[in-house]
Amino acid sequence: MKDFFKNNKVILTIILLLGLALRLWNLNKPEGLWNDEYITYSISMLKFPFDFFEGIKTNCHAPLHYFYLKLWMAIFRDSDFMLRLSSLVPNLLGCLVMYNVGKNYQTKDSSIKIGLTCALIGAISSFLIYFSQEVRIYSMIFLLSSLILLYSIKMYEFPCKKHAWWLTCFSVLLILEHTIGFVFVIFNTFGLLAFRQRGKKKNNDDFYIPIVSGLILCLPIIPFLFRIFAHPTYFSQWWAPFSWSKIFFYFTDLFSPVLKNITNAPVSFYHQIIHNDTINIGFVLFALIPALIGLILIIKSNIDSKRINKYLLSVFIATFLTILITSIAGKIIFLTKYLTELYPILILMAAIGWTQIYSRNTRIMLATVYIFMSLFYIVVSHTSAIKLTREEGHKLPIIAMEEMNIKQNDKVLFLFYPKTYFSKYFDNEKYIATSIDKYNFPYVFENGDTYQAYKNGHDDYKVFF
Repeated sequence: MKDFFKNNKVILTIILLLGLALRLWNLNKPEGLWNDEYITYSISMLKFPFDFFEGIKTNCHAPLHYFYLKLWMAIFRDSDFMLRLSSLVPNLLGCLVMYNVGKNYQTKDSSIKIGLTCALIGAISSFLIYFSQEVRIYSMIFLLSSLILLYSIKMYEFPCKKHAWWLTCFSVLLILEHTIGFVFVIFNTFGLLAFRQRGKKKNNDDFYIPIVSGLILCLPIIPFLFRIFAHPTYFSQWWAPFSWSKIFFYFTDLFSPVLKNITNAPVSFYHQIIHNDTINIGFVLFALIPALIGLILIIKSNIDSKRINKYLLSVFIATFLTILITSIAGKIIFLTKYLTELYPILILMAAIGWTQIYSRNTRIMLATVYIFMSLFYIVVSHTSAIKLTREEGHKLPIIAMEEMNIKQNDKVLFLFYPKTYFSKYFDNEKYIATSIDKYNFPYVFENGDTYQAYKNGHDDYKVFF
């Protein structure tokens, strides 16, 4: 049995199977797709090419994921389970790539340990588990960012055309997947150029030709990005204003099982720890302690660190500060998911820090606490990543109407979201009167106050119906 667990492939397989089991648990959400998922799905369903491209133009996200989902649905159809599986697959593949990231890291003596630790952190990450069960872009962002990190390390160690072209390929795909992905790609490219080891023979053509080619490939998306960033309604802060507490929630989201900054974090991080003069034991145990372990390991990896660690840290800091400053300026929402590109770097740093702890007992203790806290919360808590309800799930109103036994002469009015967002779940439209969605509110209310229209809709719409 001892020799059995010495086999690294066996350990990796167990880790990936654990990650798969956690991601399959409650994958088919009873509430159905929620608003953002439905938008992704509905655009991908549009007829190719003209309606499809027109739908992409109306949205603020980069186009690649719609192509991916359209191809996925052509093969596996569009049941909720299969749609969510389209996120699970790249999510789990990202954990496998992270194993290879650690294995290709400089430290030869402990590279396998770093790789297995990277895979384990990814496999039990509540942040990754949550988005592996959503029909959104973030699982693919994690996979592409992990591949960029892998080939950045390979390019750092062994500069050659093959590694440079793969790095450029995945960088271009990330830009096409995530509207603000270019921020990470720019800093990673310049960071790699600046920190490459001076003692190694370099062929600049190995790197510069793929970079120029990548820039040329990205030229067609520049008008799209310009239109998005110039549009006054995109990236506004009205629904999730910036607060400094979100910086702390960013790290608890990534290194603990407690997710707080998925859509809009609480105003105060301090009040999550101490509420009504009472220490919140649950938050301290399951959010604060695992996050502190992750941060300690990251700091440990950067004490007297190698040049490659300085490169990775510089990419993290530059990208993080850019998004932070943009958020403070009110141009973008500071949410954990918008910085998914940085997660592979943090996972690698935490894994490096863990292997650099000389005391074997300390390593075992930290790993045990981290794994136990993560898995216990995921399995037991009703607010864990696999049990969090999408409150805007579009299947819920249809279930409610079925329970109401709607009659032929009864009419149902959909408010806030258009009735087309629910069409996936009802068999016919015989009782659907019409809908007034958030895009039509300005025609009803002169000030266009969508929240008030939603809140007081029952009384306000009486004059119209």
